[in-house]
Amino acid sequence: MRKLKLAGEAYLAILLGVILFALKLFANDFYNMNNTMSILNRFSYLLIAAVGMNMIIITSNIDISTGALISIICMVLAAAGKQGILIGGLLPIAVVCGILLSLLNGIIISGLKIPSIVATLATAQLFQGGVLFVFPGSIYDLPRSFTWLSFDAKLFGVMPASVVAMLIIAVLSLVFMRYSRFSKKLYAVGNNYGAARLAGINVNRTVIKTYAIAGALFGIAALIIATSSNRVTPTMGAGIEMVLIAAVVLGGTSPAGGKGRIVGTIIGAFILAIITPAINYMKISPDWSDAVTGAIILVSMVVNAFNFKKRRKIKITGKGVL
Repeated sequence: MRKLKLAGEAYLAILLGVILFALKLFANDFYNMNNTMSILNRFSYLLIAAVGMNMIIITSNIDISTGALISIICMVLAAAGKQGILIGGLLPIAVVCGILLSLLNGIIISGLKIPSIVATLATAQLFQGGVLFVFPGSIYDLPRSFTWLSFDAKLFGVMPASVVAMLIIAVLSLVFMRYSRFSKKLYAVGNNYGAARLAGINVNRTVIKTYAIAGALFGIAALIIATSSNRVTPTMGAGIEMVLIAAVVLGGTSPAGGKGRIVGTIIGAFILAIITPAINYMKISPDWSDAVTGAIILVSMVVNAFNFKKRRKIKITGKGVL
């Protein structure tokens, strides 16, 4: 009999099902309405930002400045909201800020040929220091109109608008990464920079555009994060980049680039959106949330490395082609 082979996303979906079932058994009231809405809101901004991170990692790059970038955008949005600017004005502000800040990363990486981890480590410090210099403290007492998106904007009076936005972006990203010509360039660049250049792809332009698109998604995620409270702090996005990287790698995207699908990122983001609320709900130390996230990154990278060696061995021995 032929062995049954499941896609990585299928195993991930099974893991998600096990987690959901375990929470039902050991934390029966975990799925109350308030908690569910909170998890969905968290899932919405994690997934939107993770889609952008997924595109960056596919090109064999990374962005560890995302948390500081989101913190800047949150503070800018809070300052704008304090002046009475409504959601119709806050959205373009968030998107433009995200694009401009992320473009800086793309230009440094492509123009100066600096490794992405070094470049974004530098800009992370720049962004975090800059936001604390411009906004030395939190912004309080924001008007009700500022939190409208997270508290009052609901489809049919039930589904938060942030979840609707997430679903739209998830569908668009699935179609984009499946059928667009630009997505083919992402995979080509991630697989082999040199070969991509020989194929006529402008690698530098592709990387810069990828960071710009990711920046727009980071901006939308920042809007959801900022409007979830009437108090916005300069460290609102701190550490989120690790969760995004974990979601992407857990979803099957290779840290080396050139391989990965949005479906896996969606499931990975959902798993990580549940972990922290579940740990808090069961009154376990919040430190375990970071530990679990770190363990997920480590295990996922080990599995990816093992699969890479296995595929390479298959190619060398001539047993098959992926």
